Amino acid sequence: MKKQNIPTIIFFGAIWGIIEATLGHLLHLLPISIYISGSIMFPIVAYILYKAYALTKSKSSLLAIGMIAALIKAVDFFMPFGSPFKILNPMYSIIMESLMVVLVISLLNKKDLLNKASGLVIASFGWRLLYIGYMGVQFLATGYVSDYLVTFSATLNYVVTFGFISAIAALTIHYLDILAFKNVTLRYSRKINPIVSAVILVFAIVLTLFI
Repeated sequence: MKKQNIPTIIFFGAIWGIIEATLGHLLHLLPISIYISGSIMFPIVAYILYKAYALTKSKSSLLAIGMIAALIKAVDFFMPFGSPFKILNPMYSIIMESLMVVLVISLLNKKDLLNKASGLVIASFGWRLLYIGYMGVQFLATGYVSDYLVTFSATLNYVVTFGFISAIAALTIHYLDILAFKNVTLRYSRKINPIVSAVILVFAIVLTLFI
């Protein structure tokens, strides 16, 4: 990871943290949040990481962005909370999402939709499978039964049905991006003002603390 990418990493990690603290928080208030939240958040996150890669050209930077977003979520430990899993589980899903995007970023970087679609389907299903595996380990270690594991049908819906819906939503965002910049030649600057990154990071932490 190059030193000059640090402000960019902080910036995008903080943006992810802001989205988790606002939209993510609202989605988790919904009755069927176990299905809806990831289906909406992953397409947004995949696009953020895709744009971050355009600036950094670094896969390790994408993992670092996920780490920063997860650490921002960890700020909730300084506030009154019930089960620690309500904080740890979202942190884990953030890391898994960033990991899967790293694995398919070469496909997302292709110009044709087929490669992008393949990458997004793999990432959408992949991070959900990793998360279910984590839930299984968590159950064996603590006896905590997640809603994802209550029935086989619930697990199947989470991984397959909503994984596919999430991939379609992510592909739609990427298709709109292609249309928007089809006839535009972009010159990416890898420099994001460190002060701007620091301000956005502080804002993300404050939102996480008080929302």
